[in-house]
Amino acid sequence: MSKAYLDNHTATRPLRSSVEAMFPFFRDQWGSTTAPHHKGQELFPSLNEFKDSLFESLGIPAEDDFYFFPSSGDAIHHLYLSHYFDTVRHSGRNHILTTAIEEASVFTSLKRLEELGCCGKIVSVNQQGQLTKSALEGALNPRTSLLSISWANGLTGVIHPIADIAEVCKGKDIRLHVDASYVIGKLYFRFEDLPIDVLTFDGSLLSAPKGTAGLVSKTKTLSLAPPSSLMGVSVGGMAALSQAIKENVKMFDHLCLETARMRAKFEKGILHRIPDAQVLFQKADRLPNCSAIAFPGAISDALLFMLHRRNVYASLGGGHSQKLCHVLTASGIDPLLAQCALSFSLSFETTDEEIDYAIEMIAESVQKLTALSSHLLKEST
Repeated sequence: MSKAYLDNHTATRPLRSSVEAMFPFFRDQWGSTTAPHHKGQELFPSLNEFKDSLFESLGIPAEDDFYFFPSSGDAIHHLYLSHYFDTVRHSGRNHILTTAIEEASVFTSLKRLEELGCCGKIVSVNQQGQLTKSALEGALNPRTSLLSISWANGLTGVIHPIADIAEVCKGKDIRLHVDASYVIGKLYFRFEDLPIDVLTFDGSLLSAPKGTAGLVSKTKTLSLAPPSSLMGVSVGGMAALSQAIKENVKMFDHLCLETARMRAKFEKGILHRIPDAQVLFQKADRLPNCSAIAFPGAISDALLFMLHRRNVYASLGGGHSQKLCHVLTASGIDPLLAQCALSFSLSFETTDEEIDYAIEMIAESVQKLTALSSHLLKEST
């Protein structure tokens, strides 16, 4: 049966090599790293090997700290609590910034800190969906101590100018947290070269199994050790995460060239079949695999339902992310148009056949929905 999975920023299919890397630690080396005997101690050589591999893949200095978590949401929640105990409680700098288009975990964690006396500030993005240097500078005050931001938005693919943002934070002694879940393997970077204090990432968005995520911090950035550091960590999960990140980095050229070619083919095909469609944020710096497209006259919920029945999988947000319509309206998109938009995210596994099938099914579905809307409008008048 024909299908097209274009929802890779909600969940990715785990790589076979990532899943297989876990097996020895479920069958043979199944002990706990907290145990003082051989079954626990035999795990540490493998655990250190996986950590070293991950550090090499992302350019992390050996002296920096790494913590394993079951999700990036858990990592971010721990980061916020650590920041409160490490910085806010002692310095009084309780002003924390994020943008209007962040993931749900950021807003949830920020709300918890507000209950402890912190003040959260939501910074607006521009019409390209980006946080600008001037907007950030305008939101600062002497009590600002943390900026928490995703490097790129998973629904629109828009990339924030992290270098400019980091420059502002460094100059004002503000801790910078960046979630890199959507950019690993799609943007080249070395953590050691970036003035970023804390980096988080979720394995479920990097072709690793669910339940794998990481937090990296510059040396001594966080003094409060998390409950799931390398002591007591799932060694199998660490093996899977390390392998997936290694493979993502290896596939950088493919994602930036071949996947970008298919994204361009997809957008061109949609515009050819549906002239009224609007590819959003085309002038912005975008990830090579993600596209947000609006279909005037076709409400996104109804369109998504029709596409799912035809085995075409896209996203309108929700779950760990905001609703796409909220992200778009926060970026200055007309609310009526935002209600007619879907997000499509490709992967290294996406094929030309899937793209061709998706274009055909989307065109048919949009045509049916707009015809129905026109018919209902005529009847009402």
